[in-house]
Amino acid sequence: MRNKNPHPLTSTLTFEKKNQETLKLPQYARIQKRPIPHAPTASPYAGASVPKIVYMSSKTPFMSAVKRVQKFLRVAEKRATASVELLNRKKGEGQKLAQIARGQEALRKEVVVVKATGRAMERALGVGRWFREREGEYSVRVETGAVLVVDDVVEDEAERVRKDAGADAEEGCVSKSAAKRRRRAANALAEMEELPETRTRWVNKVEISIAFK
Repeated sequence: MRNKNPHPLTSTLTFEKKNQETLKLPQYARIQKRPIPHAPTASPYAGASVPKIVYMSSKTPFMSAVKRVQKFLRVAEKRATASVELLNRKKGEGQKLAQIARGQEALRKEVVVVKATGRAMERALGVGRWFREREGEYSVRVETGAVLVVDDVVEDEAERVRKDAGADAEEGCVSKSAAKRRRRAANALAEMEELPETRTRWVNKVEISIAFK
């Protein structure tokens, strides 16, 4: 489902800026992003103590995510009301009302959390808005944060050789002072520590908690 609102939902949120300036990589190196790891998605029929999480990517179909949240909540509703014995004649009205109250309280504690990072946040917020528009039935809470991810630094040896060859050829065509400056820069780069294998960065995230009222 495409967001028709010209103002992105993420524009109303505030994120803490956590990324620091990082050392610039040479031209023969590039960053290869890793998938963000997360725990396997729980079954809707798992117990109340098991976190119910819906992970969203920028390609997750909107209504598919909505239906997954609804299924988690429907199963939670059945679980919360399973102990209510309205047809048990041995129990008085007070006991039955107490059972209903306990079931409703247990249901309110069964929360489904929609999680997303980066470009997927807008889609996740759209799911939260869908449930918020049905405010008589659901409670929705939005929290922002950041997650630390690890990316790989990949070195292209062929590109490095080509750059070095190009620099040597170009050096013959420039003035002595310019060549000296380039040699100093090259020496400074050589003195730097080895190219790191990985690099970390912070990625903004949203968590939308959805539950029955």
